[in-house]
Amino acid sequence: MFLLLLFTKEASCSQGMGVSSDYFLKRMGYACSKVKNGISSVTIASDIQDAGKSKRVLDCGNKLMLVLTESDDGKELLNVALLYLTDNYADEDRPSSILRSFENSRFENICRQLIFSLGSDISDSEAESALRSIGIHGNMLDGVQRSSSVKGYRCMLKLQPGGMIMMVISKI
Repeated sequence: MFLLLLFTKEASCSQGMGVSSDYFLKRMGYACSKVKNGISSVTIASDIQDAGKSKRVLDCGNKLMLVLTESDDGKELLNVALLYLTDNYADEDRPSSILRSFENSRFENICRQLIFSLGSDISDSEAESALRSIGIHGNMLDGVQRSSSVKGYRCMLKLQPGGMIMMVISKI
C-alpha cells in the first residue's frame, strides 16, 4: 500500500481543489446515482480510511483504490487519484487496450463518478467527452499521459510502471 501512496504524492498540485475531502466524498456519494456500479455514500462513509501523512484511502474492490491527498492541515483536498492495478505485461506483450472486464468497467464507472463529483451541473455528454479525451475507451495501456479540463479541474490518466493505471483530478 505504501508504494501506491507514493505514486499519488508525485501527482500533487500546487493549489488545492477548493473543498475539503469530506465535502468531496459527500458529492461523490450523490454522484453515485448518475453511474452504474459506482461507490455508494454508505460504502464511502463506512470504508474510507485515514492512511496518515494527509492521505485517505478507499478500497474499491479487487484491483481498485481511491486515494485522496489533503493539505497538511487536512482542511483542503489537493487531489484525488483512482488507482487500477492491471496485469503487468512486458512491453512487447502489452496490448494497446484493456479487454472488457468487471474491474475495467468499474474503473470507468468510478472515473465517471469522480467527474460528476466536480459539479452538479456536469452533463453526461461532458463526462463522456472527458473520459474519451483521457483515453478511457481503449488506449489506456499505451503509456501516453492524457488530460482533459472539466470545470476548472484537470483530469489526467496514465499507465504507471508496474501495470498501474492512475486517474488523477486536481485544480488547474
